[in-house]
Amino acid sequence: MKKILVFIMIMALLLSAVLTGCSSGSQDKEPDTIKIGVASPFTGDYAQFGDYTKDGVELAVEEINATGGVLGKPVEIVYGDDKGDSKEAVSVAQKFASDKNIVGIVGHFFSGATLAAGPIYQQNKIPTIAMASTNPEVANIGDYVYRINVGDNYQGSELAEILKEEGYNKVSVIYDNSDYGKGVSDVFTKSFTDLGGEVLFNETYLGGQDKDFSLILTKIKNSDTEVIVLVSYYTEASLIIQQARNLGIKAPFYASDSLYTDDFLTLAGEAAEGTHVVCYFHESDPSEAAQEFVKKFEAKYNKKVDSWSPYVYDAMKVMADAINRAGSTDGTAIRDAIAATADFQGATGVTNFQGAREPVGKDLIILIVKDGKYVVEK
Repeated sequence: MKKILVFIMIMALLLSAVLTGCSSGSQDKEPDTIKIGVASPFTGDYAQFGDYTKDGVELAVEEINATGGVLGKPVEIVYGDDKGDSKEAVSVAQKFASDKNIVGIVGHFFSGATLAAGPIYQQNKIPTIAMASTNPEVANIGDYVYRINVGDNYQGSELAEILKEEGYNKVSVIYDNSDYGKGVSDVFTKSFTDLGGEVLFNETYLGGQDKDFSLILTKIKNSDTEVIVLVSYYTEASLIIQQARNLGIKAPFYASDSLYTDDFLTLAGEAAEGTHVVCYFHESDPSEAAQEFVKKFEAKYNKKVDSWSPYVYDAMKVMADAINRAGSTDGTAIRDAIAATADFQGATGVTNFQGAREPVGKDLIILIVKDGKYVVEK
């Protein structure tokens, strides 16, 4: 009886060792791809920004994989739809963080989404490069969260200087009640005031909800406003500008970078004429890198380049470059490589982080709508 019990115990131990070995082997198996999460609003009211994201990401990944991938493996994109909403962004971030094979994140698009999701990436040590989140606080989330574009501090202050140089002294601001809208508005207002200008009204609205802007616009019409600064997305912006023109408001509009979309031109129609829009990339950029991107983009998608796809493209390229330089998929190693990025030539110009969490000094471009198209004014 004792011999039988001993035999059973030995067999049980052997079986346990075999099962443990199989389990360990399965868990330790190296993935066949380099998985990178991409977060943006792919559905909902802001889905066009998701289209821009996909265009930029897929062009970059196609090129990366055609030249050997990252660390000798193809890049695999894992999309996360945050719908441009902070709560949805948290859900996306939690899903990404639960997938231990995702080694980096390109996203999110809107500032509010990045501010909500960023702390989750920071806590889980997942290197992240946002592609259009301009709120100043994005750069303060933590040392795992970067952005490929400059922030609202730069856009707001530069816009204030431009308007003063144009001779404007009395301005009214209308902005979307979001982290992005408030960020640009706050910086612009302080900068313009510091330069000796006067902000007569600083009015906000609820994006996705408000449709009638007559109260705000009537106040502005009955004031000494010389120019209107609009920090908005295209749906509400088209309504604001149409309603302003219907009220007989003649003051020119200067809009933030979020308005540089084809949808704005379509929705606003003739009312868009003469609107000034800030951007950081335009297809007329004569640099070799920009023109090479335009050529590849138009060949792949058979359409004109927008302002945002080049930034997404560069964010993915910088992420891939950092992983290769790190020589590892370890989050800390990739984070260190991103921070050390210097003189990276991309579609949007040269990117330098060198310890900062946003690039230093990318030029601001002012467009104006003429004959239903964006053209460079300066």
